[in-house]
Amino acid sequence: MSRGAAPALVLLASLLVTTCVAGARDLQEPKGELWAVLVAGSAGWGNYRHQADIAHAYQILRHGGVPASRIITLMYDDVAGHAENPFPNQLFNRPHGPDVYEGIQIDYAGVDVTVENFLAVLAGNASALNLREGTANGVGARRSTGRVLATTPADKVFVYYSDHGAPGIVGMPSGPFLYADQLHVVVATKARHGGFAEMVIYMEACESGSMFEGLLEDNIHIYATTAANAHESSWGTYCPGMHPSPPPEFSTCLGDLYSIAWMENAEHANLTLETLKKQFQLVKQRVSQNFTYAQGSHVLRFGGMEISEEPTAEFQGELNTGDGTLGGSSAADAADVAGMQPVWAPQGAVAQRDADLLHLWHKYSEAPAGLHKAAALRQLNSEVSRRAAVDAGVAGAVGHLLSTSDALSMLRSRFGAAPGVAPLLRGAAEGPAAANALVGLLVNEALPRPAGAALVDDWECLRGMVGTWEAACGPLDQYGMKHARAFANLCNTGLAPAHLAAAAARSCPAPAESAVLLGPDAHILQA
Repeated sequence: MSRGAAPALVLLASLLVTTCVAGARDLQEPKGELWAVLVAGSAGWGNYRHQADIAHAYQILRHGGVPASRIITLMYDDVAGHAENPFPNQLFNRPHGPDVYEGIQIDYAGVDVTVENFLAVLAGNASALNLREGTANGVGARRSTGRVLATTPADKVFVYYSDHGAPGIVGMPSGPFLYADQLHVVVATKARHGGFAEMVIYMEACESGSMFEGLLEDNIHIYATTAANAHESSWGTYCPGMHPSPPPEFSTCLGDLYSIAWMENAEHANLTLETLKKQFQLVKQRVSQNFTYAQGSHVLRFGGMEISEEPTAEFQGELNTGDGTLGGSSAADAADVAGMQPVWAPQGAVAQRDADLLHLWHKYSEAPAGLHKAAALRQLNSEVSRRAAVDAGVAGAVGHLLSTSDALSMLRSRFGAAPGVAPLLRGAAEGPAAANALVGLLVNEALPRPAGAALVDDWECLRGMVGTWEAACGPLDQYGMKHARAFANLCNTGLAPAHLAAAAARSCPAPAESAVLLGPDAHILQA
């Protein structure tokens, strides 16, 4: 062997070692696939925006190269074919945008869109599904596919949910609410058992921060962002009368502010270069109206922040490289692509719980004079009155509880020294004004909690409070669910659901007269 051959052999050996090491690493850490779970948690024409959000997300993922076989979609699917839809079998998520309903594959529709089935999908547990096939699902005889996450330890998962929320809960179109602890148990258990490499969750809902605050750990490879913090509404947008406004044929909002912010970013940015952290920052800026919060909410993030340094394409599709195929670009999008700081034009928005009233108001304002206008006005006034009755009922029940020595003593014991609570407690016996202020605090505000703590310590108590109220007064709907705040406060005071039962029966706006009126959580009653 010549001397000149020796260095070459050394180099060859080095390359072989490097190749073997790299090959071993590849065997140990194979590149996985991307899976997605998309959930629209509402039903009804007034909630058009939630199903449009989910359909839009489906198109973004498909455009990004994610096969339909790895996207699992749960949607009641009563909007595209709704009698009020001016464009039958089409959905639009922004004014003059593309039809996002075309080609969507829906795995669970109608009454199969439930907490039970959503959690079974996330857990990858097909045996836990509870499917009710046939015409009873509200959308005809469509049969749910029964598909669940079939991920390996190398796969990544993107979960996107859009609907109404409240402290500690988010809605579903059928059955009970989804509670924060239920979601956490399922995803954390799957993470600890190697069910995926990483999971990213985007959640559009009021008080959605309460679904993760104090619960989601930073070391289980899950990263979540939410449309709002634990104390505020999220916002609908592209609503009638706003700028930009939907076509005049529409009586309802087309999208949600947080949702369209991340999806319109995903359409126009090069997601192979843009990190999740960058997308979060841009969404936060847009949803806050350039950090003014004149309208909009506080977008938050939770969990493993190291995931946010990864390219967004890893979770929203590697072929989404900024060509804007799904829609035209804006000046702000162009500025971001050029590396400049975008400044979003002020965008009309409405608090989620007021979006339904906006829909009814628009129907009234656009109705022709005469019988149609009178009917629309009755519908609007009926909804306003119904909401006022629910609010009065919950306030009355809390007031009744506070008239008992047990409740007041528990409140004094736990919060007697808390700023903002102590003065009201001292004045509670001095007259109705002070007592009403204390009731208002418990119904509308959060009692003090340790920094970073979850909404409640006892989630069974919260479920029991909701169940007790619904057993007496009927289901809490997408408006009434906001009173989970009051029920959480009662739990944190030390009261049990049994304390609420008598007070609810005395105060609720429409006491139940038969089992037909029992709410979806009424079976969860606890002494």
